[in-house]
Amino acid sequence: MTSMGDMIMNFGRTYVIPGAVEGKLWENARFILADVPMKAAEAKRLLPLGMQPSDPPTATLFIVDYTKVGFTIPYKEAACLMHVKTPFGEGLHCCWMVVDDDTALIYGRELLGYPKKAAEIEYEESGDSISASVTRRGVRVLEMEGKRGEAHTAPAPIFDIKTFNVGGVGQMFAINPVWLIRPMEVIHESFEAEVSVSLGESELDPIASFLQAAPARGRIAASDILGSKYLVPVGIAGARWFGKTFNMRFR
Repeated sequence: MTSMGDMIMNFGRTYVIPGAVEGKLWENARFILADVPMKAAEAKRLLPLGMQPSDPPTATLFIVDYTKVGFTIPYKEAACLMHVKTPFGEGLHCCWMVVDDDTALIYGRELLGYPKKAAEIEYEESGDSISASVTRRGVRVLEMEGKRGEAHTAPAPIFDIKTFNVGGVGQMFAINPVWLIRPMEVIHESFEAEVSVSLGESELDPIASFLQAAPARGRIAASDILGSKYLVPVGIAGARWFGKTFNMRFR
């Protein structure tokens, strides 16, 4: 097993985990995604200083089945990626993420600033249809169902976008660095999809408080994820932001 020390490469250079399968951290990752509207005022409260919601306020929800992984066993994951504007350009901010594997949880939180927590995640493919859900602390937090439509000839990126995460290397609990990363990926297939989204009310996973379950765009895709083009510090998130996001990130 690769040590955590081996995983920390020089900042500003390609960020990879040695020992990944043929240079791939994740191979044949199976996604269902939907872009949903955000409630601007509520979303803004969850963003660190220097970040603003996109116009219009939008977030990408996804549930993924990682079928072949270079550093742990296959596992499942779900996330909310807020579309943001920053002094360093437009990108994504991961405000909520859950997984069902402890190794993926530790690496994601400690090295890359993804606020991962443990959850029960279901992901089922049947022909052209996908049904997926997230249950945490006895609450069905997220459900997504979709059916493949027309194939994309030039698919938009899933992860190959500027991403601004908080925590990770250098974290100090209540005061944390903001990291800019840019994952590398190869998309093998991507389809338009009719995706329905259902959000459950949860004190500890309150994504329903700032999202609207009305997908503006749905998608089903499969990709390999290779690492990151860069990992550089670009800011600080302070105690006030920490207090506003504590439940979603730590409970």
